[in-house]
Amino acid sequence: MLQQIRIGKWLIEVDIDKTREFYSKDIPVCNCLYCKNYFEACKNLRTSVSNVFTKLGINPAKPAHLSEFPAEEARTRLYIGHYHLVGRVLQGELCTDTNFNEKNTIEMDNFTVGFSDDLEFVPIASTADNQTNQKYFQ
Repeated sequence: MLQQIRIGKWLIEVDIDKTREFYSKDIPVCNCLYCKNYFEACKNLRTSVSNVFTKLGINPAKPAHLSEFPAEEARTRLYIGHYHLVGRVLQGELCTDTNFNEKNTIEMDNFTVGFSDDLEFVPIASTADNQTNQKYFQ
């Protein structure tokens, strides 16, 4: 069932049940040290960040794509992650990997959040699953 949820600057129409169903599946994850570190850190997300993932039906420990970058502070890592949801942005400016700024993102504790309609990392397991994926991510 579609619901409208306000997240910062955006009004999102999301099907939370279908999004949760997607994240309940076995999604391949990277086992490198940096990704393992991120997955461990997801267990201790601040409440405000955790609430956004929960509202949207997203499992933060299952990003569709994750990249790690060194930070200036010792023992600190920076990550950029992509997550999928079943829905669409009704209001608010979209961002991309190459165009993110204060107008199309918000700071939320130690996370920067933005929304995109880019389908680059949408998994397609087989031709038979392709129709299902297109239904989920239109």
